[in-house]
Amino acid sequence: MSDRSALELDRSMPALDIRIGGFRMTIQRVPVRLLAFLATCGGSAFTAWMTTR
Repeated sequence: MSDRSALELDRSMPALDIRIGGFRMTIQRVPVRLLAFLATCGGSAFTAWMTTR
């Protein structure tokens, strides 16, 4: 197998593939901005929760 075909195979693989019963969700690329936003909001919420205890 050449290096080029290995790269093409790697690009065609999904980043996330979830299968639960008849439900199937495939994500081709990881949404980096969405993950960063969710991590920021989650960290802020966790900090607010911990400091109000």
